[in-house]
Amino acid sequence: MDEAIPDSNRRTRSASARRFARLSIAASTAYPMLAAATTQCPPGSSDKNALFWAVGFTVLGLFVLLGLAAPFAAIRFTRVRGTAVRVLWTLAACVPMLGVWLLGLIVFGNVFIMSC
Repeated sequence: MDEAIPDSNRRTRSASARRFARLSIAASTAYPMLAAATTQCPPGSSDKNALFWAVGFTVLGLFVLLGLAAPFAAIRFTRVRGTAVRVLWTLAACVPMLGVWLLGLIVFGNVFIMSC
């Protein structure tokens, strides 16, 4: 019966569409776990003072500045090189920058947000 459908009318899903569909299914099944993550603390234990939040946002800001240091260092150390090499090093320095930012968000979330 497949021979009756011309190839131009067959619809195939691309690999990215399949990946997005799988990711959507995984996110929708993980949604109840997000609600369960906030039920670990007893009521009334989430009162955190201003100093606690000041330290938390200082730590987050420190990770942001450390992440920004990687591209700036790449730009500074490649001043004597050609433009193409300089651009490649700067783009390569964005990977550790994003990694440090992600680490900062994880530390901020685990230590300061999800603590009782």
